[in-house]
Amino acid sequence: MPAYLLKALFVAAGLGLIVLSYDLIRQVKSWPGRACLHAVAGLAGLFTANALGALAGLGVGLNALTLPVSAVLGVPGVGLLWAVKYFL
Repeated sequence: MPAYLLKALFVAAGLGLIVLSYDLIRQVKSWPGRACLHAVAGLAGLFTANALGALAGLGVGLNALTLPVSAVLGVPGVGLLWAVKYFL
C-alpha cells in the first residue's frame, strides 16, 4: 500500500473519530463521560493534525507536553499547540 494512501486512511479515520466523539459528547450527560470523550477527540485531533501537517512539512511533536494538553483542552488545544509553535 502506498504511503500517501495510508496517510489518507489515517486522516479519514481521525476525522471520523472526532466527528463521532463530538456527536457522543452532546448525548452523554455525566461529566466523566464527557471528559473522556473530549480527551479522545483532542488526541484524535492531534494525530490527524500531525498527519495532515506531515504532508505540508508542518507538525507538532508528540511528547509529554503535547499529549496531555490536547487531551485536556480537546481539539481547541491542538489549535493552541500549533499557534504556540508557529506564531510565537
